Amino acid sequence: MKVWVIVSILVGNLIVQATLFPFIELYGVKPDSLMILVVSFALLSGNPTSAVVGLGGGLLQDFLFGKGVGFYALQYMLVGYLVGLVYGRVFTDKLFVPVFFVSVSTILRGLFVFLWMYFAGLDVSLYWLSLKTILPEAIYTVILTPIVYHYMNRLYKHKFMSRRWHFD
Repeated sequence: MKVWVIVSILVGNLIVQATLFPFIELYGVKPDSLMILVVSFALLSGNPTSAVVGLGGGLLQDFLFGKGVGFYALQYMLVGYLVGLVYGRVFTDKLFVPVFFVSVSTILRGLFVFLWMYFAGLDVSLYWLSLKTILPEAIYTVILTPIVYHYMNRLYKHKFMSRRWHFD
């Protein structure tokens, strides 16, 4: 049941990103709802759930929005794994915690994209990329974080979501 709920959330997120987000785009910047979901799963469930959610959500984005397979999957899997390392070590009931991790993760993802573009030989300034994309996207994403995290936290209060995956 838990797996199907997570898959439904990821597919629903993909549909919202493809249909609704182009209409709420501000100056070419859209919120990163998958980042909010991956960080929420990481804080509420830890690893390996968060890394698998990041990988699955990233692959869905790769298939729909990407030019190749693995670009988004790698980014979100790393974010899910790294934030999942703090599972059980931070107080997840405070809204400041997911807001902090989403903002840091969004900025780190932007820096990852910058490094990717740099090594691909594209002439991109980190200053320009930060001002035009990374910081506005982080702010826009952080604004939506309390709303999404509130519903994810309520979802994780159900018994079927609290079971951990075991690979025995």
